[in-house]
Amino acid sequence: MALEKIKELPKNIRFNQELIQEALKLGASKAKLILTQTITMANWVKLHCQYGCSSYGVCLTCPPYSPSVDEMNDILPEYEKALLINASPETNTAEIIIQLENYLKAKGFNKAFALGAQPCSLCEPCTFSTNCKHPDKARPTLQSCGIDVNETIHNNGWDDLGPQTPCTPTHAIGMVLLE
Repeated sequence: MALEKIKELPKNIRFNQELIQEALKLGASKAKLILTQTITMANWVKLHCQYGCSSYGVCLTCPPYSPSVDEMNDILPEYEKALLINASPETNTAEIIIQLENYLKAKGFNKAFALGAQPCSLCEPCTFSTNCKHPDKARPTLQSCGIDVNETIHNNGWDDLGPQTPCTPTHAIGMVLLE
């Protein structure tokens, strides 16, 4: 949508379009503003982290250090919307969501919070035992918080992406929660 057309829309719709355009400019291949009510939470998701992921217990952005399913169930109602993004596997999804979180905070959305696609790789090994060196960039993964990524993208009409396998090199779904 051309910038001239965006300026003609009502303020909230205009901002939604600007936010989507910002995500695309930063490298997302798809972006969509969704209601947090469409995010599916499931306890079983963390089992896949605990039994199957090499980052379990060794990375601050993963269980058992990430918010629990119960904590995330308490947190989500504090947000009305989220920006859901998809990027190509070659794109740094973590960088995109952090830039979007910062963009939103600069626009006055102080509660904006990013959730990533893959475990943090800023430090190898993770320095969580001596304090995170990058608290401004390290964010929990969607699945580490109990978010069923496949059901969430299905709920929001992105079935064309096909099944997602969280924490794999091809998984490039991210989200930024906003009020």
